[in-house]
Amino acid sequence: MRVLQLSPFVQMIKASGLKDSMVYHSLFGKPLIINEEGVRFLNMFREPKKESDISTICSGDPSDLVENFKQRRFLCEPDVDERSLLRNMQGKHLRSVAEKKTIDRMGLAISETCNFGCKHCLHFQKEGNNPGTKNTKALLMSWDVARRCVDSYLSVLRNQELRSGKIHFGNAEPLFNWKVIEKVLRYCESQKDISFQFTINTNLSILTREMAEILKRFKVTIATSLDGTEQGNDAIRQTRKGEPTYHSIIEKFDLLAEIDYPLDGFSITVTKDNFDLVDEEIVDLAASRQMVNLAFDYDLIGLVKIPIKERVAKLMRLRQYANRCGIDFFGTWDSPFRNLTCGELETGKQFFCAAIGGHSMEFNVDGSIKVCGHSRTKVGHIDRVEEVFGENGGLTKLVERRLPGNDSFCYGCEIEGPCGGQCHVTREVDEGKQAETFKDMCSFYREVTRALAYEHTRFPDSLTKERGCCSI
Repeated sequence: MRVLQLSPFVQMIKASGLKDSMVYHSLFGKPLIINEEGVRFLNMFREPKKESDISTICSGDPSDLVENFKQRRFLCEPDVDERSLLRNMQGKHLRSVAEKKTIDRMGLAISETCNFGCKHCLHFQKEGNNPGTKNTKALLMSWDVARRCVDSYLSVLRNQELRSGKIHFGNAEPLFNWKVIEKVLRYCESQKDISFQFTINTNLSILTREMAEILKRFKVTIATSLDGTEQGNDAIRQTRKGEPTYHSIIEKFDLLAEIDYPLDGFSITVTKDNFDLVDEEIVDLAASRQMVNLAFDYDLIGLVKIPIKERVAKLMRLRQYANRCGIDFFGTWDSPFRNLTCGELETGKQFFCAAIGGHSMEFNVDGSIKVCGHSRTKVGHIDRVEEVFGENGGLTKLVERRLPGNDSFCYGCEIEGPCGGQCHVTREVDEGKQAETFKDMCSFYREVTRALAYEHTRFPDSLTKERGCCSI
């Protein structure tokens, strides 16, 4: 008869005044809402127990319950190394990365220049990416490089016998390189064996009606930012000359609506400079335009002086208000909870960052290859694409380091697996004050995950379904 114990990775979250608790495994996830009796049953295994001994303690047959808890990895044999077990399970996924089987999207970082000067912008906090330090021509990807990048991506898709792909235009302000964007769209249209979904991140300021019509024709999903109503936005989102941007952004919202291609939402960034200026009014603005998505995030680096409880309280209040208005309200802050409840942590299929699972290739202006437009870490070059893949390839090794359970920085954290260390770009741009930043960042993610768990335990149907989340 086997001996079982409570896994040292089991976490139990219980909100004040509730009888039920959310129980999950900090590496594998697999959460379950259980009552007080179930918690007492699990706690019996804090000391190793023989299954036969449990049968004598319980009034009924506990075998089904034991099997359920074993499947969720709440109960394990005392000598099992669960971290090694997770690594072994990830082996299949890593082989797929090495064999070019995971890539399903590409990014073209076709512009390294921008007319905005937002201080919180991760892109321009990287050394050497200040838009005023280089010749503009060197900051724009040429059509020759762009075509070679697309051809490389097409080769990967065809190697997998895929018939669809995703291309994202990003980095600083991609519309400064509009001619190349248009050429890429038309070039992809000529590839009759593969269909494409396109997205673009733009501040909209230089968007023209002609550009907008072409984006509409190719069904390019437009992602943009508005950091609050007028006062809140203009406190942090300014031109390089320090001029306000709110009205110029709203004008382009109107332009897109006029051509019957309205935005379905936008992103909001909150820093210490506009924290007190962003409230329910920004949700009302989105609702008045019949938008259905709001991505809200705090500055990943510069918000350490605002108490975590205040940040979490604002998030939960705005989230609840937005949901009542029929708007999905999300951000990097809720990705650990979404991964916890829905992710397959051993396969790299997680919310928030496609790079973690090895699903993306990002081509820089100079042809270098990364997994994210904001990252400094390069995994190869367009001239040596094969170096990206293979057992010792740059992409394979990067994914291995970042898969849940493999990052020693995160060992012992209660949300180690589902959080995955969050955005690794913050470790690259904040080298001078990492200790303070990471202490704050990690505490914030733990606290907001607990708040979401409390809410879901109280209201089990509170998860937003639109973004692919499942109920527990």
